[in-house]
Amino acid sequence: MKEIKCTIIQDVLPLYIDEVVNQDTKEMVDQHLKHCEKCQREYETMKRKLFIPAEIKAPLIKQINKKWRKKKVIISFASIFTTAIVLLGAFSYIFHYERVIPYSKDLIEIEMKNDNQLVSHYYGKSYSSVSETHPMPIEIDGEKKNVSFISYKETIADSPSRNIINNEKNLNEQDYIWEFSESEKIDAVYYVDYDEHKIATGKDSWDSILKRAVLIWER
Repeated sequence: MKEIKCTIIQDVLPLYIDEVVNQDTKEMVDQHLKHCEKCQREYETMKRKLFIPAEIKAPLIKQINKKWRKKKVIISFASIFTTAIVLLGAFSYIFHYERVIPYSKDLIEIEMKNDNQLVSHYYGKSYSSVSETHPMPIEIDGEKKNVSFISYKETIADSPSRNIINNEKNLNEQDYIWEFSESEKIDAVYYVDYDEHKIATGKDSWDSILKRAVLIWER
């Protein structure tokens, strides 16, 4: 029988170890290994590298699967949390982030009623809130006047203020009424966008706000 080269035997050793060779090849390798110490050593080395005992393989696979399941759970919770944060942020921005409605003569009218009650009529589509200050003494053209600043605000979403504030007989007019005790003191009403936090921290002042405000009523 012709002698088989060691290089050929070593090429088929991985298949031989995995038991996927045909019977003739198996017998050929068996016969060679009986007489070749070099290939025997290669066989033992290769067998240790390629063969994982079943009792070791099973726990290893279980450990890998367990880690993968844990990772999937963490990824799922992270995705849910991120989605919830994004949706909450979008909801807050749409329904709670307010911006001042630009002033126009056709939009707002201030009226002093016969009982000295000061009222602001709003003729716009809707608004979410009103910002109004108590009357404060400010020097205007060398004269001290009690001034009240006011602004109407809206959100991106349609405000429900129309349904809350108005009744069925007054859908085109939304009124804001000052307290009676304050109405008697107010000399002028100005429309302006202001931030009380900036005023409290010294980043803005009422005198500065007055310069950019629009006078909409004066006694």
